[in-house]
Amino acid sequence: MTKRKNSFFQRKGLALFSAVILVISILVFFQEETLAVPIFARKYSTSCMTCHVGFPKLNAFGEAFKTNGYRLPNDEVFVKEPAVELGSEAYKRVWPNAVWPGSIPSNVPLSLQIQGQGFYDRARRTTNGQARTDFEFPKEIVLNSLGTMGDNFSFLLDYSLQDAEKRAGVERVFLEYNDILAGKVGIPHHLLNMRVGLLDPAAMPFSATQTLTADTPEIYNFHISSTHQPAISDDQTGMELFGVVDKRVRYTAGVVNGVTRDKNTEAFNDNNSDKDVYGRVEYKFGGLPFDGDADSKNQAQLGSGFSYFDQGPSLMLGTTGYYGKDQIDAATDKSSRYYRWTGFLRANKGRYNMDVVYLYQLDNNDVGQINSGLGKNIGNWGFYSEGTAFIYPWLAFVARYERLNIGHVSVLRAGGVAPADNTSRLTLSLPIYVRPNLRIIPEISAGVFSLKNADESDNFKLRIHYAY
Repeated sequence: MTKRKNSFFQRKGLALFSAVILVISILVFFQEETLAVPIFARKYSTSCMTCHVGFPKLNAFGEAFKTNGYRLPNDEVFVKEPAVELGSEAYKRVWPNAVWPGSIPSNVPLSLQIQGQGFYDRARRTTNGQARTDFEFPKEIVLNSLGTMGDNFSFLLDYSLQDAEKRAGVERVFLEYNDILAGKVGIPHHLLNMRVGLLDPAAMPFSATQTLTADTPEIYNFHISSTHQPAISDDQTGMELFGVVDKRVRYTAGVVNGVTRDKNTEAFNDNNSDKDVYGRVEYKFGGLPFDGDADSKNQAQLGSGFSYFDQGPSLMLGTTGYYGKDQIDAATDKSSRYYRWTGFLRANKGRYNMDVVYLYQLDNNDVGQINSGLGKNIGNWGFYSEGTAFIYPWLAFVARYERLNIGHVSVLRAGGVAPADNTSRLTLSLPIYVRPNLRIIPEISAGVFSLKNADESDNFKLRIHYAY
């Protein structure tokens, strides 16, 4: 029976990939140039590949650009769409007897991201029990607005106009202030920055919005023991302080509400007034430093372009910690405390990249909300390892193996029961960039190794994602 299922999987995968390669080959060589480009490509009259190894994944230069509040070094030299100045520079000299001057973008900084897909999924069944094959177009439409307001302020807004999995609404919106007190009392540039609003917390090692694959790793989306506890990838309302120390060390400290958002109503369900806190620290060996300014000692190894992940070989090591509180019983104000810890690394060499993330989560289960017979502490752990190789600048191959282990009977799974090893998956993806702002992603994802019904989780996808 197993051999028959595996044979079916192989035939289905081979047929899908053959058809996909044929369609993509036609698109690559015969499609007309895409006319629209995203916000910063307009502002600087440059390709998306300046900051992206392939959108939406940032290269080292793009990471530095983001850290610097969406500004290039000597930004005013490269801007092709000058900002509208809100006041004269002379106002700075007479402050506080005048409002400090600022600026706004000369054109309304808007762009759209649109995704659609066709899929075959054994886990999603029709009414007669057959594996589901379907088209979802559009699967998601997101309106993006981001830019700078003068020397220090920047902003970001992501608004979902349509999403197949949740209601339309604001996904992220925040205001950022960079270089706080820089140049005063010995504080250097890039050391102290602040972000306030609806954030994707830096407790997640690598942003789920920047993946090259169609789907994100399961460890980013799993709740520990309660649907009131946010997953590590959930957007949160709060604030972050972040910065770069001596070029090679980057830190983040954040405080957020620590609540989940109802996918049906978009309401935030906050069951207590306590806040969640988290921290992050990482160090980078080689390559372009976090602030984007090359070290003189590394000049010889830096490349001349930004085509791939980094300039020169690099290794980044980091860790994050997260603490939160979840009210279980409002009448007695009983709460459980939960913790998350991650260790991660990113290795880059030319067109090759490797990301590894380990996550451990613990709930102290003080009030026995899962099963008091299992003891005080309940937890789970997981990891993923993802390798990426760019065969050509427009063609990548991504392979990811991931595993999530649950150490308790979970109330979050159908029927109230989850296997001890509930996720063990291999994902193979082939992102193809027809244009810098248009990608097609054929992808196979399969349950492997110890899952009892691994074949039930096999799926095949062909996703289209473009931005303008």
